[in-house]
Amino acid sequence: MVNGPTIRRYELVPQYAASVRVALAGVGRMGSAIAGRLRAAGHRVTLYDPALPGAESAPSLAAAASRSVITFLCLPDAAAVESSLDGLTEAAPPIVVDLTSSLPSTTRRMAAALAPVGVEFLDSPLSGGVAGARAGTLTAMVGGDQELLERVRPVLAAFATNVRWAGPAGSGHATKALNNALSAVGLMSTAELLVTAARHGAPEAAVVAAFNAGPARSQNSEVKFPRDVLPRTYAAGFTAALMVKDLAVALRIAEERSVAAPFLTGLRAAWVEAAEAMGMASDFTRVHAVIEGRGDGQGAGPLDVDVLCRALASVHLVAATEALRVAVAEGLDRERVLGIVNTSTGRSEATRSGLAGQVDRAAVAAAAQLARAAGVWAPLTFLAERS
Repeated sequence: MVNGPTIRRYELVPQYAASVRVALAGVGRMGSAIAGRLRAAGHRVTLYDPALPGAESAPSLAAAASRSVITFLCLPDAAAVESSLDGLTEAAPPIVVDLTSSLPSTTRRMAAALAPVGVEFLDSPLSGGVAGARAGTLTAMVGGDQELLERVRPVLAAFATNVRWAGPAGSGHATKALNNALSAVGLMSTAELLVTAARHGAPEAAVVAAFNAGPARSQNSEVKFPRDVLPRTYAAGFTAALMVKDLAVALRIAEERSVAAPFLTGLRAAWVEAAEAMGMASDFTRVHAVIEGRGDGQGAGPLDVDVLCRALASVHLVAATEALRVAVAEGLDRERVLGIVNTSTGRSEATRSGLAGQVDRAAVAAAAQLARAAGVWAPLTFLAERS
């Protein structure tokens, strides 16, 4: 008889999940907010982070994980996740849930390495920022065994109101990276065309309302522009550095799957440039301030805002079409990805329509010319014009 690993199955169903012992590795702004939500829900939480004072942190990841039913990882990047493997192998906690925005290939290696010691693994990156974590309203995009997700779901509910299964191991991380890439497109392209309109004399609030009245609408124009951009508070709770990192993950997926991704490549380059200008620690909505602060041109007068609306919708469609090609090459289910994106920050009318319609190249060219005439830095509009 061959001896295999001891599998310790914990049936985490709602009636028995009032108090689960969990460990959380990585206690930055997001991790701190998640820890607070877990404790408020009645779970017993052990923290591990070398940056915490000794009294607040377990002495090692292995020490924290060995006492947990679920060990959550909320780490900076894929390299940090891989560096946790020795500690997790030593402790062999029953379940590990990786909340990090990591690489799908890293996820699959971690799951394969931990399975022989009886550890079940899920990737569950989050969307909604620190504010969403504090409010407990995050979206969790989960990859891995679907039955395991159902056992863990009651604990995830402490900080995520929208928990969606993305597919096999790594699917959560791939979906998150592509969702965030589309969010980056929505935020920057809306800012470009809003600044263009304002330099031509159009009232900002009226322009945003026009964007939101038709196919130019996105989660960014509906939520972040009224809340964070128009009042110039720039406080969505997500840094420029994190966006640059997530765009690098999306491009790495495309590279690993040999998918040409010229728009995503240009998108990341534009975000790196903007992030360096505003400071990597700045809130990512401050990209509007970077665009607004560049150049001193002035438009010739009133413009047709409908042209900008059609151009913005087309930029979203160009980006979403390329992102979905990457998703399919990664093995993700197209409709499942769209369903998750449409409940998250990457949503646009392009994704909500299932990528229906055509790129209005005349409108994109006209918008690009209006941006140039007003001296606006509009990298995504120019990218779409060349695509």
